[in-house]
Amino acid sequence: MTRGDVFIQVFSELCGEPQKLIAEMFCVIKDSMPAEMHTFDEEISDAEAGRLLDELMQEKEVMLSWFLEGYRRFLLRTRTRQGDA
Repeated sequence: MTRGDVFIQVFSELCGEPQKLIAEMFCVIKDSMPAEMHTFDEEISDAEAGRLLDELMQEKEVMLSWFLEGYRRFLLRTRTRQGDA
């Protein structure tokens, strides 16, 4: 299991959306970040995953806000402008 897998599980629970959808959104955010800015691909033990899950769920409002803001910023940065003449 990776750190990213834990984040996906947390966001899925917080949003009430399927993990597949959250994984797609998470991938968009992760891919927009330089690799040195995150450790989402790092493999972690089941015990460490459990601890991380507990920690993230304690900060669930902050985590959900971070996730949705990151996705919103990505969409704003990559959307095509319409109506500019």
